[in-house]
Amino acid sequence: MGKLNYKLVASDIELGGAFEVRRRVFVEEQGISEGLVFDDCDSEALHMVVDDGEKVVGAARVLFLAANQVKLERMALLEPFRRKRIGRKIISFLDEELRNRQVQLVVLHAQSGVVAFYKSCGFDELGLPFWEAGIKHIKMQKRL
Repeated sequence: MGKLNYKLVASDIELGGAFEVRRRVFVEEQGISEGLVFDDCDSEALHMVVDDGEKVVGAARVLFLAANQVKLERMALLEPFRRKRIGRKIISFLDEELRNRQVQLVVLHAQSGVVAFYKSCGFDELGLPFWEAGIKHIKMQKRL
């Protein structure tokens, strides 16, 4: 694995790469319908990607809920790139970007299998678990 680049999406090609990562992870691996993975919010969201110089290997999107509050969604990494601290670097990249935009609160719906990861990145659990897209989730938040 060579040097990885963390950046905001700046072209249709990068956005297409982000969509391909989401399709592979959420639709193919997890069996979530494309109608839930891709929605009208994509056009208004802030998207970021991780690339290896040749292709996009990770992605996430951020929806602005209020002037100082966002929701992190659709964070995904291709299987060969998992458990290599890349997810933690995505969170760090987004934390810095969002602080620069005066965001104070980040919320997300974490799949139950990755709650520990988000806790290790500074997120706290809120409320009771719930089902979303057929997968158990918990709401989490982090103050920046």
